[in-house]
Amino acid sequence: MATPIPKTGQRVVVTPENRVETREFPINPPGPGAVLIETGCTLISAGTELGNQEQRRDRDYTPGYSNAGRIIAVGEGVQDYRVGDRVLSLGEHATHVVSSVVPHRLRPIPEGVSDEEAAFGVLGSVAMHGVRKARIELGEYALVTGMGVVGQLALRLAAGTGAEALIAVDLVDERLKKAREGGATHAFNPKRVDLKVEVERVTGGRWLDVTVEASGYPDLLPAIFDLSRVGGRVVLLGSIWHRRVEIDFMDFHLKELVLVGCHQPKCPIHPTGLFPWTQQYNRGQILTMIADGRIDVKGLISHRLPGARAGEAYRLLRDERDRALGVILTW
Repeated sequence: MATPIPKTGQRVVVTPENRVETREFPINPPGPGAVLIETGCTLISAGTELGNQEQRRDRDYTPGYSNAGRIIAVGEGVQDYRVGDRVLSLGEHATHVVSSVVPHRLRPIPEGVSDEEAAFGVLGSVAMHGVRKARIELGEYALVTGMGVVGQLALRLAAGTGAEALIAVDLVDERLKKAREGGATHAFNPKRVDLKVEVERVTGGRWLDVTVEASGYPDLLPAIFDLSRVGGRVVLLGSIWHRRVEIDFMDFHLKELVLVGCHQPKCPIHPTGLFPWTQQYNRGQILTMIADGRIDVKGLISHRLPGARAGEAYRLLRDERDRALGVILTW
């Protein structure tokens, strides 16, 4: 039996002054080629959402793009989805969202995968795009900086590439513990050890073949260049958000380093012979890997808060990184 469509719902809104509110909004039936989803939970993307709050804005915005829920109404012409289907969408933090039925915006949730686990599918596809662009080869020495959710997921995916060593770096010991559980062969906190000494030891003086920078702080780049071998690769996976750093590019030039930008929305939605890995393929693949146990995301959930407490959720992610990691909003 179809669930009646409520007249109003609740969604998170961030004001230009960065005040986080939960506001009522009218719920409309889905139009042609769209579905209405009743949200089970959403996952906060800390890098994107907190970074957006750092930027100057002159209007409100509705954050969020990792929404897991159940379809309660379908629009005209929708054939591949039915009322009751569980789906992952790019919907915001809200009790109800409308999604167009196009592959890169909507994916079915496999049997046995909870809404909480499915909500990691979008950030999982971000991490997968980064690891693909890193092109980690068998026997290489790889490092991932920034053990937030995207960094943790990238590390778990990189653990299956056959790297000789997979090094995790973060300033929070608890996050490094999670990285060890996810497949890191080594985990270092630069506040406690000399990272250059440790990387030289682990690599036997070869230095790093590839670094996936997932923290979003470009001031790490000079140190990463220093730790890289001649011809090494550096992938910028974290959300940089207009942060700046001064770099002596002679250091980069002398080592013939390769710097790779990685912005998941640039991942294609139409496959080609040269690059068949679309956004929808990556999201579906992450969900499959969660379903069959190859990727464990349950251990990345640190907090579950109702949507009305979104402001507290953002505060935790901003101010208590030693406690907060994957923060789920329940609806």
